[in-house]
Amino acid sequence: MFELYGWPYWHLEKSGKGRAIAHRLEGPWLFEGEEVFPELGGMTQKVHIGDFTDFGLALVIDGMSQLPGGRLEGIYTSALIFPAAMSAPSRRRWLIAGGGDGPAPREALSFRDTEHVKLVDISPMVIRETQRLIPGFWGGCETDPRLEIVTRDVFAVMREMVEAGEKVDILVSDLVDPADEEYTPFQQGESSGDHLYTPEGIRLFADCLAPDGVFVMQAQELSLIRYDGHLRLRRMLKEIFRHVYSYRVLIEFFGYWESFLIASNHRWAWAPVAEFSRYHAMRKTYGGSLGELYSPEVHEALFTLPPMLQI
Repeated sequence: MFELYGWPYWHLEKSGKGRAIAHRLEGPWLFEGEEVFPELGGMTQKVHIGDFTDFGLALVIDGMSQLPGGRLEGIYTSALIFPAAMSAPSRRRWLIAGGGDGPAPREALSFRDTEHVKLVDISPMVIRETQRLIPGFWGGCETDPRLEIVTRDVFAVMREMVEAGEKVDILVSDLVDPADEEYTPFQQGESSGDHLYTPEGIRLFADCLAPDGVFVMQAQELSLIRYDGHLRLRRMLKEIFRHVYSYRVLIEFFGYWESFLIASNHRWAWAPVAEFSRYHAMRKTYGGSLGELYSPEVHEALFTLPPMLQI
């Protein structure tokens, strides 16, 4: 917190080599906590929840803004979930890596043909405090019998799934960003998701998918001034997946274009295209509240990138 324009409650975070963004809060943090992860060698993580003047209730992890409430949450979450839900041959079984703030499992469970969602997030604190202070993120889905919540390192959980032959139709990676000294300076020099942004981590994601399953991950900023992190992840995915596509959406709370990668090892030609038949088939099974934020035109716009970024 620092004082600016005579107001004592501001959150400041770095968003680039020469960029920082300041958000005004309505008062002190509603929650401040720190937790330790023995599975990650004693790594710690700081969690804050605040009421932001322009964006409402929001989660901050290790000083990095995560999700705001309201329509911006819906814009991010629909971009994360809907392209995979629309292009996957089946939506019966989901694995969500991270996503312990609630919107990703809420939307996965909004499809009536979803049978099971396994949410794996290492942070009991994020799960507990968002359910308590930002219940709209969860929308009551924490009581849905189709939801299984596992508070462990997803890397270890996926290894067990591979050994047991457990497969899912859609796998969503909604982890914190990897550490980067210039952009995401985590206090300890690393993030709780670093070991998953590796070839071995990506291979585990692929091995947990059904043969025609779909994988989607949030993949850092993708803009004309910052794209190296996204392209590094894209190259990594292309070593393991047959089909890989980039897309992005502008999130004002983050101050940049948030990007995603969607991939599949589908046996035939596959692409997350916005065919009207696929869109309407998805909408028939969808019972959530984000339909007003998504359409075939919005879907097409997500995948429309400047030529420089179409690598």
